[in-house]
Amino acid sequence: MGPDTRESGKMSPLSAPRSLQAPSPTATLLPLTWPAALIGLLFGVLMTYVPYEFRVAAFRPLYPYVRLLGVTYLTGSICLMGALLYPRAPRWLDVGGRLLLGAAIGLYWWVLNVLPGSLTGIAMYPLLFVGLLLEAWPSMRQRPTLRVMVALTGTAFGVAMLAVPERFPLSVYAHLSPLRPLVGLLFTAGGVGLLLPSRWLHPRMPPLLLAMLAAPFALLAYALARGASWLGAAVYTVLALSCVAQALNWRPRAPRTVGWKLLRGLAFAGLVPLLALGGLAAYLAQKAIEKQVRDDTRYAAAGEADFLRRYLDDSRESLHLLLESPGFRAALASGERERLEPYLANLAARERTFHAALTMDENAQVLATSEGPEGWGFNLQEHFPQPPAPGELPLSLPFMRPHNHPLVAVALPFELEGSRRGVLVGLLSLERLSEAATPASQRFRVQVMDRRGQKVLRDTATGARLLGAAHLPDALREELERPGGGVLEAFDAADRRVLAAEAPVEGSPWSVVVTQELGVAYAAITRMSAAVVGLVLMGVLMALGLSQLVARDVIRRLGTLREATAALAAGDLDRRVDVEEDDELGELARGFNEMADRTGEAQRELKEAVRTREEFLSVASHELRTPLTPLKGFAALTLQRLEKSGDFPERERLLKALRSMARQTERLARLVDDLLDTARIQGGRFELERQRVDLTPVLREVMERFELRGEGGIAFELRVPEHPVEGDWDAPRLDQVITNLVSNAVRYSPQGGAVCVTLEEAADQVLIHVKDQGIGIPPESLAGLFKPFARASNATARHYGGLGLGLFICREIVERHGGTIWAESPGPQQGSAFHVRLPREVVPHISDVAA
Repeated sequence: MGPDTRESGKMSPLSAPRSLQAPSPTATLLPLTWPAALIGLLFGVLMTYVPYEFRVAAFRPLYPYVRLLGVTYLTGSICLMGALLYPRAPRWLDVGGRLLLGAAIGLYWWVLNVLPGSLTGIAMYPLLFVGLLLEAWPSMRQRPTLRVMVALTGTAFGVAMLAVPERFPLSVYAHLSPLRPLVGLLFTAGGVGLLLPSRWLHPRMPPLLLAMLAAPFALLAYALARGASWLGAAVYTVLALSCVAQALNWRPRAPRTVGWKLLRGLAFAGLVPLLALGGLAAYLAQKAIEKQVRDDTRYAAAGEADFLRRYLDDSRESLHLLLESPGFRAALASGERERLEPYLANLAARERTFHAALTMDENAQVLATSEGPEGWGFNLQEHFPQPPAPGELPLSLPFMRPHNHPLVAVALPFELEGSRRGVLVGLLSLERLSEAATPASQRFRVQVMDRRGQKVLRDTATGARLLGAAHLPDALREELERPGGGVLEAFDAADRRVLAAEAPVEGSPWSVVVTQELGVAYAAITRMSAAVVGLVLMGVLMALGLSQLVARDVIRRLGTLREATAALAAGDLDRRVDVEEDDELGELARGFNEMADRTGEAQRELKEAVRTREEFLSVASHELRTPLTPLKGFAALTLQRLEKSGDFPERERLLKALRSMARQTERLARLVDDLLDTARIQGGRFELERQRVDLTPVLREVMERFELRGEGGIAFELRVPEHPVEGDWDAPRLDQVITNLVSNAVRYSPQGGAVCVTLEEAADQVLIHVKDQGIGIPPESLAGLFKPFARASNATARHYGGLGLGLFICREIVERHGGTIWAESPGPQQGSAFHVRLPREVVPHISDVAA
């Protein structure tokens, strides 16, 4: 019959091979807070350092606040990382970080996903937001929040890719297009598999499904990176890495060694101020570069306007010189076409600005042209619907003629003797004007507008169509309506963020608009910000490397102290530490040396006290045993003779007294033997005499002794195998162990109770169980039950006799046999059980090995 382990929670050593099989490892859950903090850090760095890269139409509502949103992301993520790296950090650091990061994520989700109806982020960011808030409770960080988040996100992505692939536009996901069905299937299979109880199929299924989800997240990150969507690429890269980390059962942990804690502190303390200083430096530099870029844009617009003014002035001057020519004036006054055409052809050929030239009489009829009269029906009133403003050059509305050539007419009146006799008209070629190279056209897109109809007269963009309606942002149209040379940022007709400047052309109804895409205009700022981020990271790495060099001495001295402390704890009382410097560590080393000196002195005093006590116990035991032996013998002899003698008065009283004296003498002898054995054990003089022994007769003899005494009406039961149970043991000492255990069982059992002794065997060991129905053992007393002079609390309270040495001696005897002994009890008044495991062969005891 084996020991009852159902209530005590202990396992029998015989069943240890089955119970010690490695349990399935507890999964290390990666909190969702780590990926969320990394995503926030990446968002914050990008938005703070390169806000001009967020120039697409989706960011139109957020663009004025991009840098502020980036600072919110950075602050929240750094607070969260601080709380994760320092578990004892103030609670407000964690809560504040979650609130800031959650607010930034919520605003980003609403503006970038809900309003435009984006499917990819419509589910992911709310899940990230909710998981971040849930993990504010530490208990939730032990739940698979990250797994649920990526499972739901993957399922949503997969279903959307398979059901509505058109919602993933090629402009962004072009590099994913060939693999879109496969990516959708991977997302759906991995997400649904994680949401189902897949662990029932196989314990490794969840990690495999997480690894499966990492692949489509990585492909999505790659496609977005190729499409220059850096925020999306950052999000899906972090999610892919998080899936891999969770699949590998890995998570970041707070450092434990002093060196790593110093490294953590220096990294955190270095990163935060360097990011802040780098951000401030980048902000100031960006403002300076931004001012320079704006000034350059304004100067470019002004320079282009000056070029056009000179262009028109040169055209007017050419016409004016021709009008002042006597021969031309005479020909125009006579109205002779043959005489006028050579002058007009020479003007068009000599001046590249003119496509053609013509003259008209006082009735606005064409007299002659530089290309002949065919196809010309120039209507002066149609092209000059209003007279020019004072000081303005008379410029016509732009028109297309002939042969689809865009033209603008410059008209100067011909007056003779105080009356208007005709008009000289020069036709400016807008195509040639657009081809003209200017400093502004080298860097900017230059557009020249006629403010009277908002028609494009000059456009340096490749393939631009002239005389079309100008597609300008509303803010820029307002600038054109009140020309004043301003510089502004706006979204153009293609929903691209542009930097634009406007300048009027003096003396004309024209205005110049120079534009440049924001990414191109602020490319220097982007490069500078990337350099700042790189320098910050390099600075942090250099600071960490230098800090390790600087802290190496401190870490080495701390390591020396740690090793010395461990050696002292292991008993090396001669270990000392060199006092290298007169600092805090030097004081600690001196304190350690003083402590070691005092410990050594105390240890020597203790050993001397123990030696004195052992000598006393040994001497006292021998001295007590000397009178006890004859007393015990005389009492037994007198009792034997008295029992054989005849009846006489006082015989019964005398027999009772002698029997009591014999029992107490026997008890006193056992106490003396226990004291003597204790002294031998503590003095290192306790030895076993092993030989081949059959344990069954030993158990029978012990049980027979107790049955012959018949104490308290206790019922004894012995359960042993029918065949011999042999091993290399010390039979007298095992007799002592069984006697002590049975004696305790008898002492603490009620009147009429039962004591059961069971012997079990296996191939290489045996088990002995001693069970009783006594007062039991309180749980708090089980751990120290086998220490010297230890007694259960309920035994002490009820004044049961004994010194508390018997179980200590039993433990020493069993352990010196290479075995173990332990006790179990369901609780007070529920009995107890003692179990002894003994190997059959000789197993060296630790004291033997040490010797």
